[in-house]
Amino acid sequence: MKKIDLLKFILCFFLVFSICSKNVIAIENKILIKVNNEIITTIDIFNETKYLKALNPEIKNLDNERLIEISKNSLIREKVKLINLLKIVDRIYIDEKLLNSIVRSMYKKININSLQEYKLFLKNNDLSYEYITNKITIDRLWNEMIFQKFSSKIKIDREIIKNEILNNPDEKLLLSEILVAKAREDEIKSKFKQIENDIKNVGFNNSASIHSISDTATQGGRIGWIDKNSLNKILRNRLSDLSIGQYTKPILTPSGYLIIKIENKKTNQTSKEDLDKKIERLIIIKTNQQLNQFSNIYLNKLKNDLIINEI
Repeated sequence: MKKIDLLKFILCFFLVFSICSKNVIAIENKILIKVNNEIITTIDIFNETKYLKALNPEIKNLDNERLIEISKNSLIREKVKLINLLKIVDRIYIDEKLLNSIVRSMYKKININSLQEYKLFLKNNDLSYEYITNKITIDRLWNEMIFQKFSSKIKIDREIIKNEILNNPDEKLLLSEILVAKAREDEIKSKFKQIENDIKNVGFNNSASIHSISDTATQGGRIGWIDKNSLNKILRNRLSDLSIGQYTKPILTPSGYLIIKIENKKTNQTSKEDLDKKIERLIIIKTNQQLNQFSNIYLNKLKNDLIINEI
């Protein structure tokens, strides 16, 4: 089936399902995509759409075709992770205490105060708790694998960090990102025009959900609050000329072309920390940034090595 026919079919399914969401058994569940031997079905895509809407309510403003495309890409990334994890682990499982800790940090971020309240939130969004914990488990195992595989390649210079702290303002930036795969110069110019047009029409965060190949795409590209001193010199220089609400032109990085938006700024509340504590904190942040970069590179390499077919 051609891609356009596939999307038309899913759209019809989406409309029927939105009317009959309480009667899932009555809907024919068809295989739509195969990632090697892992399958993605109509119900998988519908459930992923609900999940992404709960994570990032802004995407509710997008048309159904784009919502389906975003859900499809999100599920493909997850299947790529799952396929490669199953090569090194016997089952997709993490310790219950660790799982509960991650869940707690997740619902605290959205101002929910208890697990019971979070489960009610999921129920109101027609999502099961098991659906969420399965995703958490896959991501946690993936991150552990990335750490084991690439931690020896992390490059952190304590003296450079010290100088960055001493020579730069103590500021925090609320950032969002769009990461685009490497391409020829003419292709990236064309892609950036397309992204700029979407930013104008549907906003930066929805454009990140549509175009970004980073895992942050599921949250509208939102990175969160970042110490300005934790950014590398190139990013700091590009962002120093921007005001709140503005974004950079594409910046070439090892994992692709990066577009960064400043959502907000504030004085760093940890400015009274002693120098050693600041250094240690920034070492952790910079380590995670490098691991995320390795994760994006590795994930896209693995994706290119797999057979992905739309049925």
